[in-house]
Amino acid sequence: MTAGRRAWAATAAAGWSLLTVRAPAAQTTGTVDVGLSTVRYDGFLASGAASMTPGVRWERPDGAVTARGTYLRFESGHRSLQGSVAGSFFTPAARRWRGEFSAAAGASRYVEFASFWHAVGEARLHIIEAERGAWISGTAGRASYGSAPRGVLAASAGAWLRRAALTLRVSASLSRVGDTSYTDVESSAHAGWGQVTLDATLGGRVWSRGGGRGMYGETSAALALGERMALLLSGGRYPTDPISGSIAARYFAAAIRIHTAAPRHTISRDRTAPRGAGADGAGTSTSARLEVQVDRSRPVRLVVHVADAIRVEVAGDFTDWQPLALSRAGGGIWEVVLPITSGVHRIDVRIDGAAWIVPAGATRAPDDYGGDVGIFVVP
Repeated sequence: MTAGRRAWAATAAAGWSLLTVRAPAAQTTGTVDVGLSTVRYDGFLASGAASMTPGVRWERPDGAVTARGTYLRFESGHRSLQGSVAGSFFTPAARRWRGEFSAAAGASRYVEFASFWHAVGEARLHIIEAERGAWISGTAGRASYGSAPRGVLAASAGAWLRRAALTLRVSASLSRVGDTSYTDVESSAHAGWGQVTLDATLGGRVWSRGGGRGMYGETSAALALGERMALLLSGGRYPTDPISGSIAARYFAAAIRIHTAAPRHTISRDRTAPRGAGADGAGTSTSARLEVQVDRSRPVRLVVHVADAIRVEVAGDFTDWQPLALSRAGGGIWEVVLPITSGVHRIDVRIDGAAWIVPAGATRAPDDYGGDVGIFVVP
């Protein structure tokens, strides 16, 4: 069933969102998906199923740990269980380069006739620019896919590009599990507009020995129904994955996702935020402009230009997302000098305790919570 495969995909990619949009200093979020689906495994008849998928994620700016499980009950009365846990850790940025180390383990049992498990580790090297990046990685471990445990070896490379609310990614991977080997070429897109988030994947298994072959594709949409609830729709076809133990299938699913707690770090979608607003939201509007002054022999000077402000704060990955008050320099200039490392950094500005905003002078990018975050680069 696709829910099990999606659980594996979510944990295996635990570090991806940390690379493109940084998390607060430390945050734990939980979700529960409850839904209905129809699935047709290759070689079997279509079947309906009810599902429940709880998940929890703990993250910091330099890493994350994700755990996820899925319980399925088919219309025949059979049940299926999947569970996985993964952790990802990023090394400090060295100019445009950054390392990532991750590990993942999981197990599944399909309709009471087959059991699978896997345990793998991955090392990945990223090169990151403000709106694009690339990576190369290697994976090793063990997996049991309907037989005795077998060794896992895999290598992959890819690149990503972001334009406004759209992120595109392409990748190629070569995997070997025991005497089974296969090569996948894949492209994906992620876009978000307001309360709607769309994801799509198109790929092909272009070479295979024992792992099946052919084209596959999936698409999903999420509609936020409030801070703690969203409607999820997804469908398509995914290939057999001998590492995680998923069986190729076509599916369509609908679910309601419930967040156990509202995100602690939310960001305004506007470059201007209400200042001095009362409970009714009334108040004036003030814009902010960021200037980054870099001297290779000295710390970085961040300057925010704001007219008629009483207090200006910044928060970013370089402060562990803790608010940091700037000093007034006169003439609508606020500043702070910090030892910020070379590389791509995220920042938001708050004026007089109002909403966090993306300042002019920073590149706007979507974050994980339906808002935006600013990006700047230190050479």
